[in-house]
Amino acid sequence: MSKSNYMVSITSTYTKTETYLVEDETKEDALYIVENQNQNPKYKCTLWNTDTSDGDFDEPTAKEVEFKKTEDNQYYWKEVGNEWFYVKW
Repeated sequence: MSKSNYMVSITSTYTKTETYLVEDETKEDALYIVENQNQNPKYKCTLWNTDTSDGDFDEPTAKEVEFKKTEDNQYYWKEVGNEWFYVKW
């Protein structure tokens, strides 16, 4: 099997749950404050708990790529058979 260069992408999905205590507000205002103003000292909004799931991972994908370096030390890569992309190195 021949060796080559590959760009490999993997996607992961996490669920983060933040629970806030919002004091002395209506239900509608409490929802707005948590979504938009939770750091505003004007409101009594306290982060009570944070929970993050372990995450689900999708199957990784690998694409064969080629790299080239220009005379002015710019790097480019492309998926084999596609156009070149500029890459800061």
